[in-house]
Amino acid sequence: MAQVDKVFYQLTISISKALNPAEFPLKVKHARAAIIGTFHSGGAHSFWAIALRQPLQENRITAWKFCHLLHKVLREGHPLSCQQSLRQRAMLTELGKLWGHLKDGYGSCIKQYTKLLVTKLEFHDRNPRFPGSMVLKKGELEQIGGNDINYYFHLAVEMFDYLDEIIALQDAVFKSLTTFHVSSMTSAGQCRVAPLIPCIQDSSPLYDFLVRIMFKLHSNLPAELLTGHRERFRTAFGQLSKFYDESRSLQYFMTLITVPQLPPNAPNFSSQVDFGEYQAPVVVIPEPEPDEFVDNLVDMTVQQQRPPEVKLEPPQPAIDFEKLIIERDELIRHLQLEVDRLGRSVKSCNVENRELQSRFEEQMATMHAELSQAQDEMELLKMQKDELELKAETAPTLEQKAIAEEERAKASEEKFLKLKTMYGQIRDEHVKLLRTHGEVSKQLATSTKMVSEVTKEKEDIRCKLEDLEHQQARVEENLQQSSNVAKQENEELQTKYKELQEKYEDMEANKSAEIAELRITCENLSKSIEEAKNAHDELQSTHESLSGEKDTLSADLEAQKANHNEEIANLHQEIEQLKGEVAKTSKETGELQEDLERQIVSLQSDKNGLDEKLVDVQKMLEEREKSFEVLQCKYDEEVVKGNELKSELEGKISQVEEEREMLKSEKENLCQEVEGLRSELQTKCEELQTTQTSLEGELGEAKGEVEVLKGNLEEMKAKHELLVQNYDRLMVDRSDRECELQDLLHQQTELEEKHVATLETIGNLEAALRDAQIHGEVILRSLLEACVKSSEGLATRAVSEDEFGGGAAGSAAYFGLLAEELVDMLTKLGLGHEQYVADNASVEPFARKVIMAGHLMATVQMQGAIVCSSTSDIEYGEQIAEELKDWYNKHHIALFESLLSRSDTTSTGNVLNATKTHLQAIAERVGALSKKLDPTENIGDMFEEELLGMDKAIEEAAKRIEEMLSESRASDSGVKLEVNEKILDACTSLMRAIRVLVQKSRLVQGEIVAVGKGGATAKEFYKRNHQWTEGLISAAKSVAQGANFLVVAANKAVSGDAKHQLDLVVAAQEIAASTTQLVVASRVKAPRGSSNLAALGAASKNVTQSTATVVATAKDCTKRLEDSQDLDLEKLTVHQAKRMEMELKVRVLELEQALESERLLLAAFRRKNYQSEVDGAKI
Repeated sequence: MAQVDKVFYQLTISISKALNPAEFPLKVKHARAAIIGTFHSGGAHSFWAIALRQPLQENRITAWKFCHLLHKVLREGHPLSCQQSLRQRAMLTELGKLWGHLKDGYGSCIKQYTKLLVTKLEFHDRNPRFPGSMVLKKGELEQIGGNDINYYFHLAVEMFDYLDEIIALQDAVFKSLTTFHVSSMTSAGQCRVAPLIPCIQDSSPLYDFLVRIMFKLHSNLPAELLTGHRERFRTAFGQLSKFYDESRSLQYFMTLITVPQLPPNAPNFSSQVDFGEYQAPVVVIPEPEPDEFVDNLVDMTVQQQRPPEVKLEPPQPAIDFEKLIIERDELIRHLQLEVDRLGRSVKSCNVENRELQSRFEEQMATMHAELSQAQDEMELLKMQKDELELKAETAPTLEQKAIAEEERAKASEEKFLKLKTMYGQIRDEHVKLLRTHGEVSKQLATSTKMVSEVTKEKEDIRCKLEDLEHQQARVEENLQQSSNVAKQENEELQTKYKELQEKYEDMEANKSAEIAELRITCENLSKSIEEAKNAHDELQSTHESLSGEKDTLSADLEAQKANHNEEIANLHQEIEQLKGEVAKTSKETGELQEDLERQIVSLQSDKNGLDEKLVDVQKMLEEREKSFEVLQCKYDEEVVKGNELKSELEGKISQVEEEREMLKSEKENLCQEVEGLRSELQTKCEELQTTQTSLEGELGEAKGEVEVLKGNLEEMKAKHELLVQNYDRLMVDRSDRECELQDLLHQQTELEEKHVATLETIGNLEAALRDAQIHGEVILRSLLEACVKSSEGLATRAVSEDEFGGGAAGSAAYFGLLAEELVDMLTKLGLGHEQYVADNASVEPFARKVIMAGHLMATVQMQGAIVCSSTSDIEYGEQIAEELKDWYNKHHIALFESLLSRSDTTSTGNVLNATKTHLQAIAERVGALSKKLDPTENIGDMFEEELLGMDKAIEEAAKRIEEMLSESRASDSGVKLEVNEKILDACTSLMRAIRVLVQKSRLVQGEIVAVGKGGATAKEFYKRNHQWTEGLISAAKSVAQGANFLVVAANKAVSGDAKHQLDLVVAAQEIAASTTQLVVASRVKAPRGSSNLAALGAASKNVTQSTATVVATAKDCTKRLEDSQDLDLEKLTVHQAKRMEMELKVRVLELEQALESERLLLAAFRRKNYQSEVDGAKI
């Protein structure tokens, strides 16, 4: 056996074993053999050749295992497996539809599995750079997609479809398990669940690709465009997470695959932070356990006990050292992985501890920084207060500036009035200058000078007004700042005092909560020490409880620090809010001054109340400190007791002592932290007291400052009102004057522009009129004469031409179309002439119509001559030709001469009407002439129709024979079926040979027409050789009739008795004779040495051989049917045999007589038919 045959044989055995109908999961060694077979054969051809012969449509278990095996081959087989399996999509689809009707659980699963496999094949066909295992190297996805966002968009849609099919399959599998109550640990359950392993292997990289593609799409496209993608991802994410969770819970998968773990929430694609934290899910397939090493069945110790003389023992089996080395390497690798994992866990614990320590340090530093910021803010507030005092002192100087600005505004008003009077004079002078055109240039020069001076003065006024506005704004700002200083300082002090009081209360509450928590921790420690006396096993639990309490303490400390941070942030926010409120309260200065006194009184009362509260708070703090000291003493006592218990248990458990020492050190650290917090609280209380005293002093100072500022504010208020009134009046006057000045300047510029534009247009129009008068008539006349002469030249040249070629020559219908087109063009020409006479501007369309009319007249005359010369009625044709010639000579010269005249339009219209009527009469006579054409005119069309009919008859005959063959296979059997199949196969081969013969004859005829037609068309060639064409037509009719007769004879032979086989012989001979006539007719005019003619001869021989085959088959089948119908003569009596012999002789005589009569009838029919064909040819 050759090596290739041996490999194929082994592959056949492996696949047949893998697809056995037993309800067990697919064995790994059989699947591995099939995968290796694809690499031996270089693809999946051998796999499919073996798999298609398995009972996939008979057994559901075989079909299910086949889908599983195919999935593994596509994933792990030869790289060409996907490409070569693509042609089997239809088979997979039909297999799924077949088993989809089964309702036992496997049917729906097979249907979904085939859909998944078809989707996988189509995906790899559209994306050939993705391997079957869907595993890509790092950066390979970016190489495949490049920078094409459209590719990534469509690739995501394809991957979503792929993932949907995987999810649908696993849903069907788990539903079948729950519906039929099948356990995954049974063989039936494992058979159903096993294909989910490659599904998990496919879905994990698909999810990874989708996440990366979605992040890339969101970084390059708007979020609204990707709404559909996000919705599909969310649904797929939930379904995939459920699939992995259910698979992870199956005990069957524990040793076969490590199911990946997806995050609890889908990633946020609009945030690049999530992409940085994203980790791809990993699927791990453990390596298959190596085959157990089978020791020698013979006890080797016995050999050692034997005497050394015996040396002819068989050799020991060789030890597989490579396998032992592999096992050792795997064990070493496994231990290294464990060591690495433990090292990473230790490192992560150390890193977490360091991070916690650094967080605590950072929080303490931020608290100190915030305290320093609060002190800086207090200093800034003091600086602002000093600045406001300085601004209040400089307020009188602002009044002087306001008075000076009023004086300047008055001076600017006087200048503006002077400018207004001057501008009125200028406008009057400008109106006078417009009336007198001669003095325009001089007045324009003076007016431009005046306008420039006015614009300069206007700019000066604008600058002064802007300065006034800036100064007025500064005065208002100073007034607002000086009026709001007192209220701002008082409000800030009051709010600061309240904030400090609330902060003190919060710190006190936190302190009490910490003391309570410490008390709880002390109680827990005492309980844990007492429980340590009971048993050695409970010591570990106490250790865990103490570590948990430590965590709670650290969490509480972090919470307290966070509260401090929040309080400081709230202080900053409130300061900013106060700044905003200061800006808003600028308009309410008067009312707030009255409220200040009330607020001062209320602040004094609040201060007294706060002093009392502070005293109470101090007392509470002292009491709580005392209680804390008591608790601390109790705690120390409990620690002493714990130390005593620890000394008693030292001899029993040394390890527990070490753990307790560690706990003790942690406890001391916590105590130190608590003491540190207490010291911080005390320092904060002292700071609050100092701030309280400073605030009281600042309040006293603020009272005096408020009283001083009251008088200043009243004075500034009155001055501010006066300044505002003056400023409003100045702004109104200024805006009115500016509007008037702008209107005047705008009117002046418009008038100047209009004057200049009118002068320019007048000059341009005069020059254009002179040029148009000189050149217009000459150009129009020359253009018209050129058009008329060119048209006349076209018409006269067409008359002088002798050759009238073209595909439309001799067609009366084409002449009629040209005549109608010429009539329409003549009517349009009359309208165009009238428009040209009325308006010279329409000369271009009129010239085009003239040229077109001349061309059409020449074409009509030429086509009419061709029609008349090609008709069979020569005399009638000559009459029409003379009339057409008279029409052309009579009308075309008169028509073109009348078109040159521009005065008399009526004469031109009369000439056009006479030309049209005469042409219509000629067209009617040509139409009557077309009815008298030669009957061989349409012989080419008849030939094409007969060839099409022959092709159609052959096609219908072949289809009918195929239908009869299928009907016979469905209804007959035995000898009858065998006879019918032979007859119909012979007829089918005959029809195929005839079809080839007809095709070759067409090629020969096309070659004949191409060589013999010359410059004429194919129809003219057929018309010129009409007798040969009629022979081809009769041959085509004979072939079509013979095909129909062959179908009828075949139907009789199949459905009738043996006597009808002779009809089939006659039909075959008749159609062979018809094809011979077609070959002879084609051979008559074919060029010598033609390759198509040689091919036609070969096709004719094939037809002859096929006819002989049909005749021989019919005779053989007749004989077989007769043999099958022979009687058993041994069972007949002598009388019966004699009687049958007489009947047969009579039957033979009758048949001979019928044969003679039929032969005579056939001869007469042939003579008659031949005579009718000859008469028809003569006609």
